[in-house]
Amino acid sequence: MKFCLIYNKNSAGGRKSKFIKKIYNEIKINHEIDFFETTSIIEASKIIKDIIINNYQRLILAGGDGSVSFAINELIKNKTIIGDDFAIGYIPAGTANILQAELGMTKNIKNIAKTLTSNNLTKTNLVKINDQYFVLMAGIGWDAQIVQSINTKIKKILGKIIFGLKGLEKFIFMNNNKVKVTIDEKEILADWVLCTNSKYYAGHHKIADTNIFENNFTTYVFKDLKRLKLLYYVYLITIYGNLKKSTSVIIKNVNEIKMDGLDKLIPVQIDGDNFGSLNKIIIKSSNKKINLLKAE
Repeated sequence: MKFCLIYNKNSAGGRKSKFIKKIYNEIKINHEIDFFETTSIIEASKIIKDIIINNYQRLILAGGDGSVSFAINELIKNKTIIGDDFAIGYIPAGTANILQAELGMTKNIKNIAKTLTSNNLTKTNLVKINDQYFVLMAGIGWDAQIVQSINTKIKKILGKIIFGLKGLEKFIFMNNNKVKVTIDEKEILADWVLCTNSKYYAGHHKIADTNIFENNFTTYVFKDLKRLKLLYYVYLITIYGNLKKSTSVIIKNVNEIKMDGLDKLIPVQIDGDNFGSLNKIIIKSSNKKINLLKAE
C-alpha cells in the first residue's frame, strides 16, 4: 500500500515530532510512504487535493482531532472519488485526542503502526453542520467560547493546561447569550447546546452511549447554564458517565436540530476547533461516511 502521512506541526506545539517520525519509520519498513510536515491549512489542503493523483490508499493524519475533521471536509469539498479500500488513519498528536479513545488506540508506537497498516477499517458516521461535517462533536455557546478565547501560541506552550485556565475564566465570568433551539418541532431557549457523535467529551470522559460508527448523534440542550449547575454536570459525567440524572438538560437523539442566535452571533466549535461565530446553525444527520482505521 501507498501511504500519505501529514503531520500538523501546530498541534501540541510540535512536541510530537520524534514520536511521529518513529511511527513513520515503522510503516516505511514494509510500505511506500510520503511524509509531509505542515504548518498551515493551505499546505495541508494542497496535499489532500492530490491524494488520488498520487495513488495514496491510506491518508494518515498526525495532529489533533480537528486535523482529521479538516482532512475529511477537504476530501468532500474537492469531491474526491475514493475507493472502498481507502481509509484514514489517526496518530494522536493533539491536545484532547478524543478520537484516540473512539478508535481504541494506545500510545505505543508499534501498536499504532500495526493499526495504520492493517485492514481493520470501519465507516464512520459524519454529521453535517451547515455546509461542513464533523466526526466527534459540535458545541454551540459555552465550550465554544473557551475554544475561541485560546491563543494558538500559548496553546503550543501550555497544552491541556490552557483549556483548564480558560475554562476557569469562563466559569468565573460566565456570560451566556440565549439561543433559540428548534428540536422535534418545539422551540426552546438555551444557553448552550452540545451535539455529540462521540461517546467521549473533554478528553476521555464518557458522556454518551453513542459512538462515531453509529448512525445517530446525541443532542444536549442546556436551558439555564449557571455555575452550580455546571459543577453538577461535571460531577455527573465524572461519576456516572452521562447527564441523565439532570432535570435541567434536555437529551435528544434526533436527525436534525436548528439554532438561531436571535440577532447575535453565537460561538461554535467542531471537533475542538474554532468554527467561527454564526447566527443560523443547522445540524443534521448525513449520508456521508468515510473509512477510519481502528485498533483491533
